[in-house]
Amino acid sequence: MKDILINCEKLRSRKVLHDYLEQELHLPDYYGRNLDALHDILSGFNKAGAVTFHIINREKQSSRMVTLYQAMLDMLAELGQENPNICVVEE
Repeated sequence: MKDILINCEKLRSRKVLHDYLEQELHLPDYYGRNLDALHDILSGFNKAGAVTFHIINREKQSSRMVTLYQAMLDMLAELGQENPNICVVEE
């Protein structure tokens, strides 16, 4: 099982968020650095093992990241319903 910490206070731009996800999830070179690409890759995580995303400091997120974080959480929640190996925990 892999735990990924999404610190909304520190990941303050799309680039930083996608850089972090790419590094932590060991995403392939063809990763498109957008939520659709992330969804496509994570949907195949059945064989790779479980991943839990821990979302912290959401109340301290940058105002310009609110829409992105909400879209990401919605996507991860939907994906978690399709794939039991994906879990999201807001702390």
